[in-house]
Amino acid sequence: MDELKPPKWVTRFLDVFCKEEHSEMLKGDLYELYADRYQKKGKWYAKLLVWFDAFDLLRPFLLKKNSITHNNTIAMFKNFLKIAYRNFMRQRVYSLINTAGLAIGVACFLLIFLYIHDELGYDRFHSKSDRTYRILEHFESDGVGEHSASQPFPVGPSLINDYPVQIDHMTRLFDFQSPFLALANRKLDRSFNEPNVFFVDSTFFDVFDFEMIVGDKRTALDEPNSILITETMAKKYFSEENPLGQNLEFQGERNLVVKGILADAPHNAHFQFDFLVSFSTLRAHYKERNQERTMNGWYWNPCWTYLVLNENTDPKTLSDMLPDFVQKYFQEGIRDDITMELQPLTDIHLKSKLDYEIQANSNESNIYVFSAVAVFVLLIAVINFINLSTARATKRAKEVGIRKALGSLKKQLIYQFIFESILQTILALIIAVMGIVFILPSFNALTEKSITLMTFWSPVYLSAVAGLTLFVGLVAGFYPAFVLSSFKTTEVIKGGKLNNHGMNFRKVLVILQFSISMVLIVGTIVAIKQLQFLQDDDLGFNKEAVIMVPVIGTPIANHYESMKSEMLTNSAIKSVTALEEVLGAKHQVMNYTFEGIEKSKPYPRLFMRHDFLKTFDIPLLAGRTYDESHVTDDSLALVVNETMIKQLGYGTPEAAIGKGVELMRRRKGKIIGVVEDFNFTSKHHPMSPIALDLWTQPFTFNLFMKYMAVKVDANNLQESIAIVESNWQKFIPSRPFEYFFLEDRLNESYKAESKLSMITTVFSGLAILVACLGLFGLATFTMEQRTKEIGIRKVLGIQTKDIVLLLSKDFMILVVISFVIAAPIAYLMIDWWLASFAYRIDLMLWPFAVAGLATFLVAMITVGAHSLKAATINPVKTLKYE
Repeated sequence: MDELKPPKWVTRFLDVFCKEEHSEMLKGDLYELYADRYQKKGKWYAKLLVWFDAFDLLRPFLLKKNSITHNNTIAMFKNFLKIAYRNFMRQRVYSLINTAGLAIGVACFLLIFLYIHDELGYDRFHSKSDRTYRILEHFESDGVGEHSASQPFPVGPSLINDYPVQIDHMTRLFDFQSPFLALANRKLDRSFNEPNVFFVDSTFFDVFDFEMIVGDKRTALDEPNSILITETMAKKYFSEENPLGQNLEFQGERNLVVKGILADAPHNAHFQFDFLVSFSTLRAHYKERNQERTMNGWYWNPCWTYLVLNENTDPKTLSDMLPDFVQKYFQEGIRDDITMELQPLTDIHLKSKLDYEIQANSNESNIYVFSAVAVFVLLIAVINFINLSTARATKRAKEVGIRKALGSLKKQLIYQFIFESILQTILALIIAVMGIVFILPSFNALTEKSITLMTFWSPVYLSAVAGLTLFVGLVAGFYPAFVLSSFKTTEVIKGGKLNNHGMNFRKVLVILQFSISMVLIVGTIVAIKQLQFLQDDDLGFNKEAVIMVPVIGTPIANHYESMKSEMLTNSAIKSVTALEEVLGAKHQVMNYTFEGIEKSKPYPRLFMRHDFLKTFDIPLLAGRTYDESHVTDDSLALVVNETMIKQLGYGTPEAAIGKGVELMRRRKGKIIGVVEDFNFTSKHHPMSPIALDLWTQPFTFNLFMKYMAVKVDANNLQESIAIVESNWQKFIPSRPFEYFFLEDRLNESYKAESKLSMITTVFSGLAILVACLGLFGLATFTMEQRTKEIGIRKVLGIQTKDIVLLLSKDFMILVVISFVIAAPIAYLMIDWWLASFAYRIDLMLWPFAVAGLATFLVAMITVGAHSLKAATINPVKTLKYE
């Protein structure tokens, strides 16, 4: 039975590489294995393993010996090189298209590879990265609370004190949770608001391997009021002067002595720093304010805490001890809601989406998407290469026939064509690398990276690139080599019809090409629409024309009301308030005990000042908002959102008004208002309850109130900014003025999605371009095969449009089949990606329709133009030639 025989390609493979005396025996064994698997597991399982069986049976002593002498081998390859050059020059248009298509595919693959390599390399440059962990805190009750990347102050020292056998080193980072901290060199009159200032333990360099250019890592952070600055900051504040021993004024309050200069933080670290201040400085800072308890409390969690475990410690061993640690130290009332977790340092950049991250992280799912795009583009390029090579086969049929007639062996012809394929792949690689060198700066700008080609110079990657070249060359050349070498000598010399059995295989490749292209097009459209949805969809508040001014730690407490009143005298200023976090990006958590609930629970909260709802246009559903005429609002009133009412089971917003609430500070108040739900964090998180808590005490500007929000006239932004700045300089002249627009900051929350849509758009476009080259090659091949047929049809009177339709029909059928295959695959892949979002667009039909129509039109234009050219050739010439 024919179906019990393995594919012919496998038996031919054995004929080529196995000694003749053993060939029949091996094929017999292969037939038995194939038939056995076919009967037991079915056809596809047998086909899947038949190549494995072939390689397994072909032992080294069974291989044919190379009878060609060394000198003949050199001569043969010289001849191959000469023939390859002549063929390249003879068909230079085809050769350039073929090489360019492969070069584009290889360039795309390598660029994405560089990007992925960079993403996977975050924090791996630290020598102890494999045993360094960040401690996380999950503070949650009934699904509401926070998942924090940071810890209370005492957690780190207590851990290393309680578990000295398991933990080698510990360090903490703290930045007042402030967007900016002010530093000044009064000697040179230079002052700036700096976003990357961290207070760190003296053990910082026991955990991290950041480079220090000048100074002693072991002692630089031992003393209070010590600061380390990066090389860039040294130039910014001191120009050409030596910074060591000089002072930098911190927040207009104290001088910090420069004890060392650091190299700029590597871009592939999960946090960027410009200044490191000794942690012991903090104790003096809080002592001067009689706030020493701040650093001893177990509720506020502002410190990012890192541990280096002992080399022999299993992380799970320490993780199992953490519940007892929580019960031992955290205060009663919250300890049952807290769990702690060890997070590997190298997982932070790609796998962490926690509250209070130091900076926005990337997304692991994007790595999978980019990897798929890289493989898809390379696959399209290789298919394109195969199609164009086989299309050119007819041009070399007589050459093959003559070579065979002169005594060339089949395997020598195979060597020749694979050699040409690898040679062309190397040429494509060279062009690709040259292209990468040219476009890498633009790629870095697009992806906000600092990738260099130095990555390739390590032996590992040079080997990988060499392996990729060889692999692509073999894969791309294997099929054309066997097709060309299989031409029968007598037929090609007589000019007979060549074997066309590979046509179906080429059609399969074209279907695969266009299926991949359609998946990429649909994916790109959906990624762009999802990004637009996240950025533009209604957040439940108005983010437009809101200027955010960082104020925490500034002297604004005594000037806030005066400054607000003066700004509001100008018609360009619509409303002013102050709040704890950037609305729509972050929040804090605090325990509240609501009426009808037995114990306090952690709920998201936002401290703010009067006019909060007015500034952000948040609708009020029931009750009232905070009013300056109600002096007790500051301590006895609370405004909550609609989801809070639903979760508490109060029924309607109106029914919730007057319900009692006890705050953690033991204040007993009541709910005075309910607002519509709004996205107080990014749309990566689902809607949850929130308490809007009014705090008007001046000291809150040192601890909680981070921003002043100013709603301005959208048609007069420049004048509005000038008004805010002039008032800032009038009331707080000692501090630099800093601001940003709320809308811009919220858009940064979706940076990972923005990169994804940009990169997929660019590479999808290139993939489609390469796919068109493949279609062009196949169209060329078909036209050449049907030249005589076209001539006869024209003589018989067929119209040009009918010829175009006749020649285009087959390709259009391939596009339709591609669409049928691509649509469900694209649906499943995109639905998987969208499932990672709390808010997502619905998958609609139109992106699929656009992808199918766009592919159809591109194919029509490519094939139609070629068909039109073939249809307009004078039949006298074609028939005379044939």
